[in-house]
Amino acid sequence: MATITNLRLANLRALVVDDMATMRQNIRNQLGQLGIGLVDQAGTPDEAISYIRKSGYDIIVCDYNLNRETNGQQLLEFLRSQNLLSPATMFIMVTAEAAYDLVASAAEFQPDAYMVKPLTGAKLLERIERLLDKQNALRTIVGRLKLKDTAGAVAECDKMLQAAPKWALDILKIKGAALLELSKPEEAHTVYSQALAMRDDLVWARLGIATCHQIAGKLDDAKAAAQEVLASNAKYIPAYDLLAKVAESQGNEQEALEALNQSYDVIPSARRSRMVGDIAYRTGDLEKAKTAFSRALTHTKGSLTAQPSDMLSLAQVHVDAGEAAQALQVLSSAPKHYIESNAFAATQAAVQAQAHIKLGNGIEAEKAFALAKSLVDSTKADTSALALAKAAFSIGRDDEGAEILKKAVMADHENNRLVSLARKVLKDTGKEELASQVVDHALSEVTSIVAEANALMRKAQFDESLAKLDEALAAMPENTGVLLAAAQLHLLWMSQKGLNLDYVAKVNNFLSKLDVLMPGNERVAKMYRFLRETLSRTAKKE
Repeated sequence: MATITNLRLANLRALVVDDMATMRQNIRNQLGQLGIGLVDQAGTPDEAISYIRKSGYDIIVCDYNLNRETNGQQLLEFLRSQNLLSPATMFIMVTAEAAYDLVASAAEFQPDAYMVKPLTGAKLLERIERLLDKQNALRTIVGRLKLKDTAGAVAECDKMLQAAPKWALDILKIKGAALLELSKPEEAHTVYSQALAMRDDLVWARLGIATCHQIAGKLDDAKAAAQEVLASNAKYIPAYDLLAKVAESQGNEQEALEALNQSYDVIPSARRSRMVGDIAYRTGDLEKAKTAFSRALTHTKGSLTAQPSDMLSLAQVHVDAGEAAQALQVLSSAPKHYIESNAFAATQAAVQAQAHIKLGNGIEAEKAFALAKSLVDSTKADTSALALAKAAFSIGRDDEGAEILKKAVMADHENNRLVSLARKVLKDTGKEELASQVVDHALSEVTSIVAEANALMRKAQFDESLAKLDEALAAMPENTGVLLAAAQLHLLWMSQKGLNLDYVAKVNNFLSKLDVLMPGNERVAKMYRFLRETLSRTAKKE
């Protein structure tokens, strides 16, 4: 029965994740004694993921050392990257004292708390109560962020700095990130400086200042500041990511690759491997790409954290490296549930077609190409379309390859990574002369559609403008640039003509799609603000 002190814990749901049954039961008993009535137990990362998919939890207490495939940090990484954790879930990582420094300093996705073994009920109560107090203090700020009201969140931060100075550093951290999202690097710089004046060892604030420089276009200053962070803490992963971003912005992909390689040395995770593999492949370093994607497969072998794209990427690298037999071998080991996905099966068949051509198996290549073509969704800009285009060029169907590639670029013309890979397809297949005809023309065509819609809107031809974008979205339903333009023009229509509930629903639908396609994107956040402001203005008018 919950004590008076612990009544606030009575309705919480908890999950304990530990590979040792005695430890799980011990922590479960301690949580129960604190008044937490519902406590589930998971002995493996996969079991934990299965529980979390089915139920929401207020508290997850997870041991760092789980098994050889996945540790607690990698489990947290997977849960956060797949959006399986509620923002309100408290994730507490448990580790041995000897490993604490390594685990805490090298954590890419920070848990809400670290606790050193041995655990006691008193220690758990103190930590959980503190996290609940923090959640309660920051509730209005988090509520604004959930509504995509970043400007409102900044205003709430200012209120809470006065009302709850105990949580000042947490509030300043949120405020700095929110100002960066609002493209206000100078104001964010002031906030991070304010935090450093309170504690000069705050690595997140120092990196925040580096990010302010990057957003303001001061790339050399950003690079120097990030390097300064790493000089004092060589294990701080976000600093490597910022260095990689800066290097790519400066056109130095090799330097970006080196930064990500260093980050992998700190955290040898599947996610890090994929990041290294992706940029290594784009820069043509096939050996590094092969090693990286092989590592990703090794890290996730036999685990629910495995991603089918790792296998497809490795197979494509083998083909490009002239190792067609190895590519077919990799693809033949695909588990049944991968092949049941059309997206996987389409890419698998397209890569198989390329491999068969390299091995001189023309008939098998044609069969694989036909299968891939029947499965590819022509409205999507993804690896399936790029692999299919590459297969078409490989078997001599240049016109077909050009059309597939053009559609892929048009489907998401603002995706720089996609455009870069499309150009690589042409380079790898000896068709670089088609770049202007295929890639550049596709980019120009979509840009023209958006420009024409904007021009019609400026001429007050609202309905014609919206019809133009509706036509474009029918052909390119996931084109982020067109979705953003459609949201903006529907809002402009309402700002001129008044509230239209159908248009409000449309805009919300556009923004929901963009949230999936571009998670955390600054332009999408701005569009949410535009929606709120438009609804407020039209409501006042009416």
